Amino acid sequence: MNYLLPSRFALRLSTVLFLAVPLAQAADVTIKRDAYGTPHVYASEVYGLFYGYGYAIAQDRLYQLEISRLSTQGQVAAVLGKDYVSFDIGIRKNYAPANIKAQLAKLPKADKDILEGYAQGINKWLDEIDKNPQALMPKQFIDKGFTPQRWTAYDVAMVFIGSMINRFGDYNTELQNQQILDGLIQKNGQAKGRAIFEKLLAVGNPDAPTTIAKGEWQPSLRNGAYVAPKASIAAQRSQPSVAKNPTQGWEAPKERAFSNIIVLGAQKSKDAKAILLNGPQFGFFQPAYTYSIGLHGAGYDAVGNSPFGYPMVEFGYNKDIAWGSTWGAGDNVDLYRLELNPENPQEYLYQGHYRPFETRTETVEVKGEKSQLITVYRSVQGAVVEYQPEAGVAYAKRRGWEGEEVATLLSWNKVSQAKNHEQWVDQVQHSAINVNWYYADNQGNIGYALGGRYPVRVQGHDNRLPAPGNGDFEWQGFMPFTTNPQVYNPKSGYIANWNNRPAEGFPNPDQWWYSWNTADRIQTLFTRVNSRATFTPAQAWSLMMDAGFEDPNARFFVPRLVKAAEHSDQPKIREAAAILAQWDYQERDTDGDGRYDSAATPVFRAWLKHMLVLSLGDVLPKEQAEQFLETGHFKPGSSSPGSQNINVGTKVMHQAMIASAAEKAQGFDMFKGKDIDALMLQALQLSIDELSAEQGADVKAWRTGIAHTTYGTKNFLGIPQAGDEQPMSNRLAMNRGTENNLTVFTTAGVQGFEVVAPGQSGFIAPDGTRSKHFDDQLALYGDLKNKRTWLSDQDVDAHTVEKTHLSY
Repeated sequence: MNYLLPSRFALRLSTVLFLAVPLAQAADVTIKRDAYGTPHVYASEVYGLFYGYGYAIAQDRLYQLEISRLSTQGQVAAVLGKDYVSFDIGIRKNYAPANIKAQLAKLPKADKDILEGYAQGINKWLDEIDKNPQALMPKQFIDKGFTPQRWTAYDVAMVFIGSMINRFGDYNTELQNQQILDGLIQKNGQAKGRAIFEKLLAVGNPDAPTTIAKGEWQPSLRNGAYVAPKASIAAQRSQPSVAKNPTQGWEAPKERAFSNIIVLGAQKSKDAKAILLNGPQFGFFQPAYTYSIGLHGAGYDAVGNSPFGYPMVEFGYNKDIAWGSTWGAGDNVDLYRLELNPENPQEYLYQGHYRPFETRTETVEVKGEKSQLITVYRSVQGAVVEYQPEAGVAYAKRRGWEGEEVATLLSWNKVSQAKNHEQWVDQVQHSAINVNWYYADNQGNIGYALGGRYPVRVQGHDNRLPAPGNGDFEWQGFMPFTTNPQVYNPKSGYIANWNNRPAEGFPNPDQWWYSWNTADRIQTLFTRVNSRATFTPAQAWSLMMDAGFEDPNARFFVPRLVKAAEHSDQPKIREAAAILAQWDYQERDTDGDGRYDSAATPVFRAWLKHMLVLSLGDVLPKEQAEQFLETGHFKPGSSSPGSQNINVGTKVMHQAMIASAAEKAQGFDMFKGKDIDALMLQALQLSIDELSAEQGADVKAWRTGIAHTTYGTKNFLGIPQAGDEQPMSNRLAMNRGTENNLTVFTTAGVQGFEVVAPGQSGFIAPDGTRSKHFDDQLALYGDLKNKRTWLSDQDVDAHTVEKTHLSY
């Protein structure tokens, strides 16, 4: 078996040595691991602290790290072959490496040390592998026939930028939104088609539940979000055109993730000063998406976890504060439609004349085949993500966070050094992506703020659709951070969020697949938190676990459906309604027979499917109808790809059901004048007929097969990251975080708890032996349990089972 490093590995190593500064006196790093493999790194210098972090994570996750590095830079085809060329091209055209490198070059030494130390710590472990590859080289590298390359500070930054920012910060469906509008108009006519579009992709709903209660944040702060145009321009809403908006075909959403949180202050906590319980949801992966770490020294003393490869504690605590986050969904990304020069498609129309695109040539290496050269385009708005010279059009993305990627990374790193709310806010304001941040401290204070830079747009710019790129709709700067929704010690005594609307007056996201409406899964948490005056930490944990088994749709329809069925003359309808009336909306399998416990599950799921078709089925374009008519339930025997939400079609249907007669008269009546209760009973009868044919006449015996929580072997971008191992799974799907972390402040100090499944390590030795921490948290997660985390030196030492000393 040949473990020799390829020449490119040796070349990069020699380059690093050539550029190295003269050696200083060696400094020490100590890594202490607990019984679950969590490393606690101790060092007196920032460089050393992150050197130890990089070394430890490379021991546990080297193959996953390398695949992430290649994925986020568009270099996968070089090691996995021609099937990934298109993927690499798509990644390359979405970011500008020179932009990131320029930001890194401007960093002060202390900040460079974070990234450089982390990179060199990884490289230190590569040196160890080079000495003993027969024992230390991860088996996946051997199976795939390539070896890991040495890391740089740029590589470290790009893992964060390419996954956190380019994933959660870059959602935009404006081309698809245009498709929906064009299809609706083609099918229903101009007026009706536009009216339906305004229902499906509403700008906002004043009744959507908010994280900040009404009256505790002023919507008028956002009055400057739109300003008068500098020249007379026509509003986009009068310009729908299929011809001017060619697209590459309809794509379904790729995400079914997103996170939840509850933060309880002093007045809402029992046996605690404050409680923070976060469920960050990234999807379920093998190895785990997140990585646990403790950092001690050089101004850091924090513990928690972070998406793997990030040089930070993203979800964690120190002795003074705890912090967490969820996706905020605010719109700070716009698409611009560029008209190409018919005589020269390398130019686009801007401010009355054609100007050339900025271009760069990229080489895409392909394993076993000839390299491919591609041209990447950029306009004044940003990266050109669609270039269609045959149609005379291109599309460019403007991003509110562009140019602030590294600053955003560092804000997430440095929040772990904050000691109070003021210092926490100082880091939040430097994060340019649309993420919600949360806070609790050892005095019982709690806080929330929506992070991100949000643009000042020109009036007439419909942010749901591509804007003309001729210069008339350019952003006019950014809103100040003080206009982002935020609250400190809310009157309710708690903060809860499940990616719902931040505050009154904040506009809806511009993704067709995500909206804020009256029906929102956050009510699952609100109802539970409001059900009692105070919570112990154990009760808070149980609350979040119970919420993970509730069908988030049911509470918005079942009571009305049951009431409508009370006077039905059909015995089967009354019987099905009685089962629904007794249902607690939970989807569990307590007897372990592989089916959900209640007949209410199949009845309600079938009803919702038929009700959506009766409401929306005849007005949607064929190409998009399926997505809006999906109920969002996990299929029996299938695997959960993330968390379950209320789908947009369901939200829109619910809104139409509770709309007043005046509201219906103002726009499209989804029910076309029909009696809604009668329509609900029609859908119930269709469900009964369907289930009777499938499962027999005994309504009480009807059941639906369970879905599972499966940890996939491909990463968040669909690239294999775990070799050819079989996916692991928990038996029952749960609507909860990829991991859960709990921080409790008491009079005696701070305590932390977490579960990060399937385990801390992804290492598989050349002989196939897995690390003992490969899946040692899988059962913990499935059994709704957690493990302790350690912060103080005494606790870390008391639970240390392995110790490593390094010098650099």
